Amino acid sequence: MIIRMSPSLPHFGDDSVRMWITAVPLSESDEVNIVLGVDTRGGADERLACALFNYGHEGEEGVFYLLPMDLWARVEVTDDRLVVRLVTFPGRVTDAVRHHDEEFRRIVAGLGLEELPDGRVVVLRREIRIDPAALADQAGLLPGPGHRAALSPEGEPCGDDLRPVLILDHEGPATLEQLVAALDEEEASVLVVGAD
Repeated sequence: MIIRMSPSLPHFGDDSVRMWITAVPLSESDEVNIVLGVDTRGGADERLACALFNYGHEGEEGVFYLLPMDLWARVEVTDDRLVVRLVTFPGRVTDAVRHHDEEFRRIVAGLGLEELPDGRVVVLRREIRIDPAALADQAGLLPGPGHRAALSPEGEPCGDDLRPVLILDHEGPATLEQLVAALDEEEASVLVVGAD
């Protein structure tokens, strides 16, 4: 899979946080998405997210899609801060760690996952600084006033849903450039997670 990034599209992000807004085309599209990098050997929250990735269904080679009941992204913009929370239901967490060793299950149990009003729990949280005005023409990228709904391939509004969040998983911490290179070398996967 050859991944090319377009330098002409908006790019915000932070390699140290492993979160960006950029284009990582999975086909001919230059659509900008929120992109997270997740280290498969990282902290307990990242390893828990990776355990949930096992629920993904492979579409194109190396690209996996997650159902809303398995993993979802909550996107929030406050002033110039963009926060993304990966969320799931507590039962999914229990199922996802069932086949891991007892030490990992104990670590996950001790994480104290934040519970949301809809009963989901926050698995992973990331935050970066952005310029919302520079992204206002990107339909469905960000929630809130002044931003348009995401469009289907047929050009129809998709309700309150946003563009999917793309997650690039890789062994070890990596910059965006390193993650894209790992995708080219088939050493990383892309996970597509719905968002609101």
